[in-house]
Amino acid sequence: MDWKEVGKKVAVAAPALGMAMAGPGGAAVGAMVAAAFGVEGNPDSVASIVSSPDAAVRLRELELRNAEVLASLAVQQLQAELNDVQNARAIHRDHWMPSALTIALAAMVAGMVAALMLIDTPKSNESVIYLIAGQLIGAFATAVAYWLGSSRGSVNKQRALEARQ
Repeated sequence: MDWKEVGKKVAVAAPALGMAMAGPGGAAVGAMVAAAFGVEGNPDSVASIVSSPDAAVRLRELELRNAEVLASLAVQQLQAELNDVQNARAIHRDHWMPSALTIALAAMVAGMVAALMLIDTPKSNESVIYLIAGQLIGAFATAVAYWLGSSRGSVNKQRALEARQ
């Protein structure tokens, strides 16, 4: 078991604490939880005590006492993710491959739609076609998100990070 798995269990009672435990600072947050419960600072020991109803109350108290630290960890994690995305876009800005992949995916989606409209497919192949179509459309959506930005949530995260600085 690792801290990410323990963080999922902790998040049921204390969402911010669980999220911090599942992030890059998981070992430090896990050690804090272990100290609060008087157990060894490893994922297995902490996982064994966080499932009880009594533990839920104590985890929530711990989360509330350390809300500022947990919020700071969440901001650091979001900033690291944002920097990673911005760095990847900056590195590949002038490279031909992202453009070529996006064009290829657009052509594949257009070809797939045309084929589905013009060609009758056997019933026995429907599930395979659904699988391939879903994967292709998902890849195309990711390519479009690369160029246009991933979502409204990313904009909101960026604004939250800028407001805290």
